Amino acid sequence: MVRFIHAADLHLDSPFSGLKNIPEEIMKSIQQSTFQSLSNLVYSAIHNQVDFVLFSGDIYDLEDRSVKAQVQFKREMERLEKQNIPVYIIHGNHDFAGDETLHISLPANVTIFNTSVETVNLVTKEGKVIALSGFSYDKRWITERMINKYPTRYNQVDFHIGLLHGYQEGKKSEHAHYAPFTVSELRKKKYDYWALGHIHLREKVSDFPPVYYPGNLQGRNKKETEEKGFLLVELNTHASPEIQFIPSAPIIWKKINIDATKIRTVDAYYNLIQASLPIINDIYSYLVSLEILVSKDSPESFLKKINQNQFVEIHQRLNDKEFLWITEYKVTPIADQEEGLDMNTLFPDAWEKVLTEVSNDKVFNELTADFFEQSKSAYMMQERSEFYREEMIKRAILELQMISDTKGVENSED
Repeated sequence: MVRFIHAADLHLDSPFSGLKNIPEEIMKSIQQSTFQSLSNLVYSAIHNQVDFVLFSGDIYDLEDRSVKAQVQFKREMERLEKQNIPVYIIHGNHDFAGDETLHISLPANVTIFNTSVETVNLVTKEGKVIALSGFSYDKRWITERMINKYPTRYNQVDFHIGLLHGYQEGKKSEHAHYAPFTVSELRKKKYDYWALGHIHLREKVSDFPPVYYPGNLQGRNKKETEEKGFLLVELNTHASPEIQFIPSAPIIWKKINIDATKIRTVDAYYNLIQASLPIINDIYSYLVSLEILVSKDSPESFLKKINQNQFVEIHQRLNDKEFLWITEYKVTPIADQEEGLDMNTLFPDAWEKVLTEVSNDKVFNELTADFFEQSKSAYMMQERSEFYREEMIKRAILELQMISDTKGVENSED
């Protein structure tokens, strides 16, 4: 058995975007959050007695690598060095290898992969031989299929692991398409695990072999919501791998949509928001984006009151260490009959997220598995190609719109 940590996209000392009018004490916590998340990772590595730690690119936020970020990272690596825990790093598009005269040296337990694909070996305390293959970016833009340069699995090792900072073809993502690959190409290498980086959303790409994006270590804007952290991985020779997500980010970005279209009093409105907000504790702080739907038929005095700045201020919470701060507050009046059932109008961000997820071939295949595998007419159905997937999603959207229109007519008849 071998146990290790897989993390990526630390973006140390990254400036958070979309923030304004933040109290000084909260801003200090925000500025330290990427470092705190890394410190939590190192603590977990020591506590779980891992054999090694993998960082799959973008340790730093920019190629010039702030001195503060480099020093903080070095100190954390020294903590691992004292515990005899080796660290293996590939650099990505944000922190690509540059002028070494501007870089602070790292302790001897840290191995940084070259800018061409290479394989290094290590032997764990239990005598397991591990091969690690990967490369570091030498420039910001790498569109070459670097996966073709990875060797096939070494037969003389117990486990072979690939590190790759790149983009899975066929996915819809706002991230640029660096070092593209397909799951089929990964499988041909016959590795025991692929430690990916670059995509900030945590994702299991494949079960066999296990291929994972751990997501970034700390969310940095309102699009990078929910818990962030790293993966604790156990590989076994004669058993299935065990992959556990461990949250490490001290600050969570949270998007909250509230339907208050039936609310007509300030008291009920206030209580609804209070019940919808997360409870701060000794673990997490929150940066919250609130989108609230109210009825256009609400009294004008009510709408005026809930749109005042002080209505946001009363929901802010600040303890000695943790906080809840509302970074965005949007109240949208809607006509109940016209738009009440239009999901795209009600919750545009959530609607877009759902469309993105179901457009993923793996998610779509899972959702439609029963139709293809259990239906008596399965043999008549088309192959689940990209074209077929797009057509089915379009039809589903049309069905939802027809249902919404029907409900609207029913409501108007009432």
